[in-house]
Amino acid sequence: MSIIAFLIAKAHANHSRSPTASQINGMITADTISDAETILQRSSYGSIYNEVRPSVNLPEYEVKMRIQYAQLLRIYRNAAIGKVKDMLNAYTLTIEAENMDMIFQAIMRDNVDEELEQIIIPVGKFGMRHYKRIMENTDPKIATDYIIYPELKNAAQKALNQSNDPDDQIFLLSAAFSHTAYSALSKIAPKWVRLEVDFLNLETICRAINLDIDVSGWLIPDIGTIYPQRQRLRNMNTPRDAIAAAANRFLVSQPLKAALDADDPVSQLETEVLQYLYFQRYRNFIIHGNRPEAILDYFSIKHAEMEDISRIFTSKVLTKTSNDDLRRMIYPIYRS
Repeated sequence: MSIIAFLIAKAHANHSRSPTASQINGMITADTISDAETILQRSSYGSIYNEVRPSVNLPEYEVKMRIQYAQLLRIYRNAAIGKVKDMLNAYTLTIEAENMDMIFQAIMRDNVDEELEQIIIPVGKFGMRHYKRIMENTDPKIATDYIIYPELKNAAQKALNQSNDPDDQIFLLSAAFSHTAYSALSKIAPKWVRLEVDFLNLETICRAINLDIDVSGWLIPDIGTIYPQRQRLRNMNTPRDAIAAAANRFLVSQPLKAALDADDPVSQLETEVLQYLYFQRYRNFIIHGNRPEAILDYFSIKHAEMEDISRIFTSKVLTKTSNDDLRRMIYPIYRS
């Protein structure tokens, strides 16, 4: 068996130990957090539960869960060869871009706190201590010096130099991080990432309309159906108009039309898109699970699964979200 075939088979074996739809529903409807934890313990997250229980220390549980994910991704990256290794390295860059986006937004808004550590997936080679080092800086221009990935560092520095307005800088940094990471992934796995790139470009255009700022250099280029329409969409009067125009011509319009029903369609867009994307990746992983991109599918839906576990136990411990509302937040990625 080739190493790639082995990694694909390993991904499917790992997924078979993921929580089922019944277990997820059981955790949502559990009368007590102890009942929810009993179900969690029987899933693939049992090893983390044996180290720390969510009801005892939820922040530590979430940190350990994300560390476990980063370690698993590192194992696959180290074992992979050829195109699959390149895909996993580029996928890792997208995760690091999300980490940097969250950290720099917190720095710019002066709200860096311990909760930020709970949502970072430490894929950088120096672990969590390096992310903490970045967070210690109140000046974003100084903080960029500590970014590990050179391509993300260069993009961040360029974005900060484009404007002196703090609101513009927050937006430009976010666009720069996603542009850099997803441009790299689109060169290696264009079919796998095309829909996500389309939605990211549309969201960037919508936020640029609100801020009246030029982001033509920060769109993810030469892929998908949104990029060729960028100028026409950017000239729309409102973000809602841009989403409506894209929905009329975009091949996959369901998330866009659903977002238009919300009071804030741009904010809702991300929610609708992720629900759609994660389901498609779950479906492709199950139906077309022998292709190399199945490994990307696996890590993508495992990322969603991890976020669902966080939502469920945050609700049980802190927010007390209703079962119906919580169920609507859960991604459709579970075995029946």
